[in-house]
Amino acid sequence: MKGKKESFAAKLNHLFEEKKKPDGSQYTQTEVVESTKGILTRVYLWKLRTGRATNPGFHVISALAAFFGVDPSYFFTDEKMKLEFARESQKRDILIDQIALRSSELDEKGKQAVLYMIESIVKSKK
Repeated sequence: MKGKKESFAAKLNHLFEEKKKPDGSQYTQTEVVESTKGILTRVYLWKLRTGRATNPGFHVISALAAFFGVDPSYFFTDEKMKLEFARESQKRDILIDQIALRSSELDEKGKQAVLYMIESIVKSKK
């Protein structure tokens, strides 16, 4: 294996081999897909594992890292990619902080409205 394409696939397959369920068996692709709540499909996970898909996005990398209990930087081979991912993650954290800060100024009805909007957006993405 060589290059970025196979490197991600190799690292992902390594996680499937090394990270086991409490009973010692391997996780299935279906279990991983279901855990991501719509972020990954079975076909896309297969493509990632076989090197046919080579450029997963922020959400996919985050979901896989969370499932297997590794830092997202595990998947990156060079420092530039690690820094780019860290910047994207920090940017998203800042947005979450801004949402929380601004919504804290709302009355109870306003907070409920914001929560309802967020839940509606999340449901529409499933």
